Amino acid sequence: MARAVLASFMTPRYAIALALIGLLAACGSGPKKTEATAKAVPLVCSGDLSHAPSELQSAYPPLRHRIEAGPLYQALEQRLGPPRSCARSVQAGALRLTYEFPRNGVLVAQVDPRIELSEQRVNLQGLEEIEAKRLLQAAEINVFGATGCGLNWEQTTVEEPGTFGGSSEIVYRGDACNCQARVVYDDERVIGVLLLSAC
Repeated sequence: MARAVLASFMTPRYAIALALIGLLAACGSGPKKTEATAKAVPLVCSGDLSHAPSELQSAYPPLRHRIEAGPLYQALEQRLGPPRSCARSVQAGALRLTYEFPRNGVLVAQVDPRIELSEQRVNLQGLEEIEAKRLLQAAEINVFGATGCGLNWEQTTVEEPGTFGGSSEIVYRGDACNCQARVVYDDERVIGVLLLSAC
């Protein structure tokens, strides 16, 4: 009996109408989801560089590109998600970029062509010591090329208290331009890394 009633309703016109409704619903919802996913909002760096020296204004685009393509930025993004903000400024004659990520992740990069300063500092908790060292090794190649800046990865010194906000730091030193890499600790926990050189 139920089949007979259902069959009487399922005329060819009724079946076609149901098929069209389903097709329209599918077509209507699909593109919206795709568009929302595809349109990622580009990160805008706040801060006015119009009064900065032309040398620093010229240094900004390649610095930003190198930082965002580099291993330290990528590690932060993979662990914490996209940055919440980006700010650019000139401080004490150096061009500075500051990225803030979720869960207190921070990357600060600065360059000063006058003294050939290059610095990248990352606040990122949860790293193991060996992982922090590998990140710094990748950052050295990213900044200074395949030959790096002469860091001796086999010899370290320990500084207490730390210079960059921790209780101690393991320091790897290089033979060019005061190059150094630091793993920053708060007691036994790694809380950040730093790559620095200045001639």
